[in-house]
Amino acid sequence: MNMMHGLRNQSLRVVKVGEARTESENIIKLINANAKAQNVLTAENWNVVFQFELDGEPEPFYIEVKNGKATVKSGTNSTPSLLITGKGASIARASRGQGDFTHSISREEIEVKKGKIMELIRYGRAIAAALKDKKH
Repeated sequence: MNMMHGLRNQSLRVVKVGEARTESENIIKLINANAKAQNVLTAENWNVVFQFELDGEPEPFYIEVKNGKATVKSGTNSTPSLLITGKGASIARASRGQGDFTHSISREEIEVKKGKIMELIRYGRAIAAALKDKKH
């Protein structure tokens, strides 16, 4: 049996990633590598799941903060701490440090459908800490 023939017949799933997911992954890498941002994540044993269901994103994704590390995962978490809906471009901008989540909420670009807005603001503090040190 020809191995290449067998491989050609297998279908590969290609996942298209949107701007909000891409920028979230980029900032999470910076947060996980930054001591000041890590302090935000580890304070008070913070464990939280941010579920994003956003316009302009090909699929939902979530950010899990657990044991001082953040990860971005595809799909839907069954028990998110927060459910955030709205414009993916707004989440992307906040992840780049171009405004923050409170601006996005006040402009009605995103909405926290479940959970405490303060958790999202805390995540914003971790973003700010990571980006501040990156500029130096």
